[in-house]
Amino acid sequence: MNRHSVPNATLGFPGQPVNGGSSPRFYDFDDGVPRLVKWHPSPHGQKACYNELVASRLGQLIGAPILRGTVVYVPDEIIPPEHRASGAKPGCHFAVTRMEGENFVPAQHYAEIENLSELPAAAVHLAWLAVGDQEGHNQYLQRRELGGKTTKQFRLIDMGQMFCDFNWSSATVVSIHKSYTLPAHMAGVLSLQKLRPAVGELKTVTDEAILSCFESCPEEWGVIDADQRAGAERVRGARDSIESILENGNPSIK
Repeated sequence: MNRHSVPNATLGFPGQPVNGGSSPRFYDFDDGVPRLVKWHPSPHGQKACYNELVASRLGQLIGAPILRGTVVYVPDEIIPPEHRASGAKPGCHFAVTRMEGENFVPAQHYAEIENLSELPAAAVHLAWLAVGDQEGHNQYLQRRELGGKTTKQFRLIDMGQMFCDFNWSSATVVSIHKSYTLPAHMAGVLSLQKLRPAVGELKTVTDEAILSCFESCPEEWGVIDADQRAGAERVRGARDSIESILENGNPSIK
């Protein structure tokens, strides 16, 4: 994977997203798609961008409400000085299509979102990958104008803490997590019956499909083959144990 096989940035936009702890920035690209770029290496840890990429790929396998992420290349000559000052650098990074909207506020937004049916897949996705730092934030309300109508959808964002670790290695992902506590707002609206179809969808994901999500990333990210295989093995094990992971971490869900 190199700059010629991925979208290349052509313009950096001023400003920055609200609550962007890793100093992401908006860029336009040579395929005409504006994206939010998260930098590698991240100030959070060496695996942050890789986690985002892998979690996005895995999410597509089960229909989770998460944007499809991609590797992008940002050339040195187009990085604005204000971006450099906050850590931007040339190279391959992680990006998602720019969204319009705001951070998801359960009390305000549950009545507005149009994809409530995808919430069980979101819950299964978080529990499957043991994504950390999800209570009270790191979910989004996406607004889109389609045919003169504004649609509002719930989205998962910020998967950098997959396995609850920005810096995991093959040695630290040997054990499969036994439980995962969902964000309280999810646990409050879900039931085992509602979760069952999403759990069933996860069970159909093959070992080969899981491994493929860990493969193919920029060499400069430094993810060794042993880590790719170990991460995939951890995810396969969590797939097979997802019912107990959910039940152990969320006894209030009946």
